[in-house]
Amino acid sequence: MKIRNLLLNTAMLFALLTGTAVAEPKNGFGLNAGLASHSRDCGGCAGSSTSGLSIGLDYQFALSDKFSLSPFLMTSAESTSVSGITAGHGILGAQLRYWVGEMFFGGHLGVYSEVLVNGPTSLSGSGVGGGLVAGWEKQDGGLYFMGQLDSATVAYSGLGDVPFTAFRLSAGYRWK
Repeated sequence: MKIRNLLLNTAMLFALLTGTAVAEPKNGFGLNAGLASHSRDCGGCAGSSTSGLSIGLDYQFALSDKFSLSPFLMTSAESTSVSGITAGHGILGAQLRYWVGEMFFGGHLGVYSEVLVNGPTSLSGSGVGGGLVAGWEKQDGGLYFMGQLDSATVAYSGLGDVPFTAFRLSAGYRWK
């Protein structure tokens, strides 16, 4: 909760300080990479956390001069706080963005997956979730920065539902 508030407050302050430049979202393909961090709560057992590298792609559709829709795919490879276990995460979703100048704020829904690997053994699960996104993108395309907060519940065979939260910080490039 603190990370989400920090992300939103920072983005709003940046938007206020940079003025109200007129910009519109544009259609275009984007590719981004950055850092990801997940934490999960498995009820009676000790929770765990992961961190690593993330890569994603999207295509932005301008719906109006203030809104855009961006279907996206993100994946990450992460090390865990549990010795010998690595994790992989994926999201297939869509973001709805509201634009204020070159800044955007929005939310997303998606299908989440997680694979935990311990040597030759793996465990996978999937579920649905959503979250918040905020970022900055040059009006004519090119460089952009984005922060994303996720919350999902992943169902594992034999383990039941496991809620997790995630934070992603990415830099990318959009072709418009």
